[in-house]
Amino acid sequence: MTQIENIDVNGTSVQGTLIKAPGGEGHPNMIVIACKKGYLMCGYLNIDAAEKFGDAAVLVGGADFDAVLLNPIKGMTSKAAEAGVKDGMTGAEAAALLNK
Repeated sequence: MTQIENIDVNGTSVQGTLIKAPGGEGHPNMIVIACKKGYLMCGYLNIDAAEKFGDAAVLVGGADFDAVLLNPIKGMTSKAAEAGVKDGMTGAEAAALLNK
């Protein structure tokens, strides 16, 4: 099952896509939150590939949209860092920067 939602982050809208346990029961959900200048992604996706393609991507753990926005980021690409994303930020803080 795929779930797509518009999510409010600090007064701006981002689009969340969640694919429920794509590997089957017991597997984590796959989550991407798309912003104007980049995206947040779960650990199911590959930060090295995002770097190779020149994406502004931020890695954040969580089983749903709320968790991804509340949790601290775990990594980022150089483009995300150039956009102002810093270690210690939450997913929501990173999304707000990438959505300017």
